[in-house]
Amino acid sequence: MSVSPKEKIFFAEHLSLMIKGGIPISEALETLKNGAESKELKKALDDILKRVLEGERLEKSFARHPRIFDKFFRSVIRVGESSGTLEENLRYLSLQIRKDYELKGKIMGALLYPFLVIALAVVIILGVTFFVIPKIVPLFQALQQMGVAGELPFATKFLIFLSSFLKKFWYVIIGGFFILIFIFKILQRIKFIRFYFDNIKLSLPIIGQISKNINLARFSQSLYTLLKSGMPILEALETCRSILPNEIYKRNLIDVIAGVERGEKISSSLKKIPKNFPPIFAEMILVGEKTGSLEDSLFYLSRFYEREVDTSLKNISSIIGPILLIFIGVFIILIALSTIIPIYEFIGEIRVR
Repeated sequence: MSVSPKEKIFFAEHLSLMIKGGIPISEALETLKNGAESKELKKALDDILKRVLEGERLEKSFARHPRIFDKFFRSVIRVGESSGTLEENLRYLSLQIRKDYELKGKIMGALLYPFLVIALAVVIILGVTFFVIPKIVPLFQALQQMGVAGELPFATKFLIFLSSFLKKFWYVIIGGFFILIFIFKILQRIKFIRFYFDNIKLSLPIIGQISKNINLARFSQSLYTLLKSGMPILEALETCRSILPNEIYKRNLIDVIAGVERGEKISSSLKKIPKNFPPIFAEMILVGEKTGSLEDSLFYLSRFYEREVDTSLKNISSIIGPILLIFIGVFIILIALSTIIPIYEFIGEIRVR
């Protein structure tokens, strides 16, 4: 059982409140361990508590459990320990995890309606294949044997063929579907292949823009959190690079980091990548650098691109849903016509005779 984002948010928020209230870290960890819901988190906190009592730094203890506490989480904790701002950093951390969780929730919510419509279409297809067509086919065959029926329409022939094919090879289709998903997941783990997948994703008409906005929102929100926690700019950029979901943006940040190391401003490096970092994004960063309010600029950008993602997802959901419903309606009409028309034709021939 994995540790949910909600539980991580709860952990970071309550550890921050306990430290603020003057409770020793060991006692706070003990309390949170006893209140942990997942066995994995409870086990990890038990190990962390033992190591902290032995004198090990908190960040180092967290680093022994990378599946639960990622690089971003550990980096914020380390800076907080070093600067004496652990309480504030934990609060920033909980806000960051919450933002990521809400963004994923919005994406899943937008995909839910199209998924339900597609699932309905699959159920209709299976129902027709296994229950409707098998009862109609013998009727057509009997009428043809009696010499009453003529040639079946192409749509009816195709429907019968599809039904027969699905009944014979349904296990091959289902197995092939899961094999394709498995192969795709394996390929996604290979870095250079994931790079091409992500590049294709960014090139798609609507999905590409949404993907760009997601990465821009994630980058600006993460960099804001890290700088707010007191992390040096180069280390913050490197940490952001490690958590961005898209390989293209990760490579872009390598160039940005190299530029900052040469003494360039972040905005100057971003302006060299207008395809993935829009001019307005770089300009807002420049304003923050000039006025000494980079964190405020990043906060504004994160909220702006989160709203853009939210609006785009709502628009997609409102457009795709009706299109899929129309598709299902047309499919049902074709099925009806493919079965009813031949029957009427046969009845007509019988009356003529």
